[in-house]
Amino acid sequence: MSDLMSVGKLSLVPVLLLVLLLSGGGQAAEPPRVVVSIKPLHSLLAGLLQGVAEPRLLVGDDAPPWAYRPDDEALRELAAADLVVWTGVELEPGLAAAITALDGQQRVIEVLDREELKVLPVRGDDRRRDPFVWLDTRNMLMLLDTLAERLIVLDPARESIYRRNWRTQAEGLSQVDRTLEFGYRDVSGVPVFFYHDTHQYFEQAYAMHVAGSVVQIDGGERSDAASLLLARAAMQSHDATCLFVERGLEEPNVDILADGGTVSVVELDSLGSGIAAGPDLYLEMMRGNFEAIASCVRMHKPADVASVDFVAPDPSNSPRQLRPRYAMLDQYGRSVTHDDFHGRLQLIYFGYTFCPDICPTSLAVLAQALRMLDDADAEQIQPIFITVDPLRDTQEVLAGYVQYFHPRMLGLHATPDATRRIAETFRARYEMVPSQSGDPDRYSMDHTSSLYLLGRQGEFITKFAHGYPASEVAASLREYLQPPSPRLSDRR
Repeated sequence: MSDLMSVGKLSLVPVLLLVLLLSGGGQAAEPPRVVVSIKPLHSLLAGLLQGVAEPRLLVGDDAPPWAYRPDDEALRELAAADLVVWTGVELEPGLAAAITALDGQQRVIEVLDREELKVLPVRGDDRRRDPFVWLDTRNMLMLLDTLAERLIVLDPARESIYRRNWRTQAEGLSQVDRTLEFGYRDVSGVPVFFYHDTHQYFEQAYAMHVAGSVVQIDGGERSDAASLLLARAAMQSHDATCLFVERGLEEPNVDILADGGTVSVVELDSLGSGIAAGPDLYLEMMRGNFEAIASCVRMHKPADVASVDFVAPDPSNSPRQLRPRYAMLDQYGRSVTHDDFHGRLQLIYFGYTFCPDICPTSLAVLAQALRMLDDADAEQIQPIFITVDPLRDTQEVLAGYVQYFHPRMLGLHATPDATRRIAETFRARYEMVPSQSGDPDRYSMDHTSSLYLLGRQGEFITKFAHGYPASEVAASLREYLQPPSPRLSDRR
């Protein structure tokens, strides 16, 4: 009898499984409902959610983000969303009230609030944030990590899909970043102007020289007659220059600015207004903007400093495949080579002592990061400053300069030809920019502004972009000092 009962119980198992399946017990969870403010941010999420769901885009092409106001349908979608991603009140002020009213602010990612990103102040006002954070691809690489991690928490059943999509997106972003960094000469060396001040992040990341603008974006458009007249006078003081305007934005005074000078007016599309929303929008937008800027700069660059036509680099020849080599003299007159630091990490910055802001800021971050480490960890890292201006940065000048940042920092110099060859092994770029005053001794240097980290065998590990917080550099250094462990990404 007991055997018959056991058989009867077993025969019920398939029936129970069928009931569970029909009742939804075997169905995957609903995909997360994601709402995004603008196209560049939507592009990242569309890529991460590919094969899962389509994120809802709020701001279309009929008005700029600062003029957008959510309608009733958008408000309902915001209230029902599992994740809301927006830039911040500086770009989308009309969303602020609706987002503040949402229950559970953990559902919201405000991009300008992310500590891992480089967020710059509006020019001339340190209290406000420049909202065009996506125009530095390194910011988007870090934001991609944040978004992928949030989706995995919301929807762990689809973790493998999100990780696969993350790898695809990260590879595309990294290739574009290398293209822009290796091609920086094509956007530098000529003062350029913007109608809307959209490209401060791009300027700092890729050594572009922005000489002026008319309209700032800070919760709306801010401009005055004085800004217009100053920009016009500055543009007319140059024999030839570029004026960049933005697709989809009203710019009524372009003719006034361009009148009376040799000005090339070039349209950019920094909001993706002319590109179909989707995973490929951001990459297409950045490539298009770069080529538009580079084409104009090349046309107006003096023949003696003009670079060759831009050629996209082979990704297989990226810095990750490099083992940089150098032999130079330090501030004490001693010979120093890459082999002198076997078994230690090297944290290296290329710059020059006459640099007014970016170099001191980067070296201060380097020094602060080392001070955040335990003494034993800090001793395993050699800080190095390599000058790209050996004509002015003599041994004595370097000795006085590096002492202000860290007592163990070495200041290295070589002949101009040797310096150029050494920089090439790091894929670091620089060039001389003559002074507008005509004084040959008052030139400046456009240069790559990243911190390079070499491993214990002298191999390239990673680089930290200008603006990366010292706390984040220190955290990364601690990781690299430990035995390797799996990570979602290798942040730059």
